[in-house]
Amino acid sequence: MSEEKNAAIVKEFYARVLAGEVEQVIQQQLTADFVWENPLPEPVPYGGTFEGRDGAARYLERIFETLDLTDFSIDEIVASGDRVVVLGREAARVKASDRHYSQGWVHVLRLRDGMIAHLREYNDTAAMLAAFTSGAVPEE
Repeated sequence: MSEEKNAAIVKEFYARVLAGEVEQVIQQQLTADFVWENPLPEPVPYGGTFEGRDGAARYLERIFETLDLTDFSIDEIVASGDRVVVLGREAARVKASDRHYSQGWVHVLRLRDGMIAHLREYNDTAAMLAAFTSGAVPEE
């Protein structure tokens, strides 16, 4: 599949999730053996590895139960072969703490036969952790 097509598939994936088409996009755009990795510190409740379409559904359910997203935007999509790298940013309110965070992130996706097979997130964990805990961003 062409790099342009892979980038378009990924762009559509994000648009559909944000539009609330979670069940449909999971069935139509993720492989049966899909893996979603997001290593996050405790107490962020949606960190870890989620396998299969059911795992993707659990992951997204935890996100929407935990956060009120106030911004989610894609800045750039770069495709190379079966890999697509997405650079973006988000802002959210953590429902349990009523604290906000803002971060830039990078997602690396791998496609297979026109479907997304793997997604690995790289986040600003310090900003997220501060919103889930005391609100103080740790010193670097």
